[in-house]
Amino acid sequence: MTQMPSSQDSGCSTAITLAERTSHSARSHLSNASESSTLVYTQEPFDQYTLKVKDLCQKLWPLATEDFVIERLTGGSYNRIIGITTPPSAGDCVMPYILRVPRFDQGQQDRELAIHRYVAQHTSIPLADIVFSDPTNENPLGSPYVVQDRLPGSNLFFAYCSLTHEQRKSVVQQFGTVLLDLQAVKNETSGVVTATAQNDGTWIYNICRYDIRPDFVHDVDDVDHPSDHTVLNMLLIQCQRWLALSLQYDPKDILSRDYYAQLSKIAREMDELGVFEDNTFHLTHLDLEPRNIMVVIGSDEHASISGVLDWDSAIFAPVFAACEIPSWIWTWDDGEVDDEGTANNVPAKPEDCELKRLFEDIMGPVYLKYAYQPQYRMARSLFLLAKDGLRSSWTIKEAEKLFKEWAEFTDTFDSPDAFIGVVAYALRETDSDCEEAAASDSPSVSESFERLQMDADSSIDRKDSPDATAPVLGVDKAQLKDEKTAQVKILSKS
Repeated sequence: MTQMPSSQDSGCSTAITLAERTSHSARSHLSNASESSTLVYTQEPFDQYTLKVKDLCQKLWPLATEDFVIERLTGGSYNRIIGITTPPSAGDCVMPYILRVPRFDQGQQDRELAIHRYVAQHTSIPLADIVFSDPTNENPLGSPYVVQDRLPGSNLFFAYCSLTHEQRKSVVQQFGTVLLDLQAVKNETSGVVTATAQNDGTWIYNICRYDIRPDFVHDVDDVDHPSDHTVLNMLLIQCQRWLALSLQYDPKDILSRDYYAQLSKIAREMDELGVFEDNTFHLTHLDLEPRNIMVVIGSDEHASISGVLDWDSAIFAPVFAACEIPSWIWTWDDGEVDDEGTANNVPAKPEDCELKRLFEDIMGPVYLKYAYQPQYRMARSLFLLAKDGLRSSWTIKEAEKLFKEWAEFTDTFDSPDAFIGVVAYALRETDSDCEEAAASDSPSVSESFERLQMDADSSIDRKDSPDATAPVLGVDKAQLKDEKTAQVKILSKS
């Protein structure tokens, strides 16, 4: 899927994203396809809309006597983005701002303000300050809007390719800090953040269930539902909610019945195997990609993250959902499509090996367990399908891919050693450096996984053969199958 720069300009100011917001299976960090928002969202042409923006600026900065500079910037799926530069007479010297206008429903802006305030209050992640906001249509734009400071620097999507190796290392260190800062914010339930203003100027935050409607409106029953306090129950409830919505439109929708039933079945199987052992939910930015990161170049050896953008998709999610591996850090120059299945392959270049090792050292073994192990990669796919629903041909294909991968994965449990071996390989720390590993053509995790499967299968086949002279693992094959669940549960808790 296509990645697009979002929410803030870095020299490219004419494109609006056409792709779906996030694909968590195969994405290219080098693609930059786009299409005008006038066509994609059937919105007012920019030339006409500029007149309304100028009227709004005059209302917000009534002292200004010179013209405002109005700039069309790259927007996102949820917001139209406009750059505003105020003249000196406005009282701010010459200041750059960002105007964000929701493309769809009014409730969306309340959500964005809520998560923005929440992140600012609970983390040290750099954010753009909100200067003005209006949740009503009673303004020159005729729609809700937010005006915020324009963060300094360049969009990492455009800047990363030109960074020196030392600059990339400094960015990776700060990026890891951002991820750790997010993961430190936990909640007992999953969902989206909403806020209610109090008379004393403070805010009360609630965690509501994920949306299954595009109107960003929540029922009272959606708030902090006790049955959502486990990962399994949350996934099952989401499947039930999406299925109920599908059947409202088409009571004979057999495909939805079948697919949501399969998703629910996989969720139960994952739970039985201990994949959902951690029922704590972590603050997660589901679109934490280079396009949503601003950097300032300091010197040949240093670059600083000046801010993180586009918090529309920030939610409380299971820990494994917060651990998608950012392989773009070490695969950018290769022009490869990001694929979690190959994210742990040894990079070809020593510099990329160093970046990979640096990131892994910062994040630690727990993060890497959830990032690299195949059961958690599939759990991430399951979570996104349950959260967002089967609403397009792309999500249908993703569901079918998950069904196939999970079936193949569980078939390997005829040999617990195969599963244990994969986990041990994925988490082991090597004493040799990454350059030596690359030079020796070390196998990837997926290759070792396949090798372990073949070894285990051949061992079982030898045991079942009449010529077998010694037992395998000291048990017969039927006993081996019966004990597989217990061994996986023990492993997942270790």
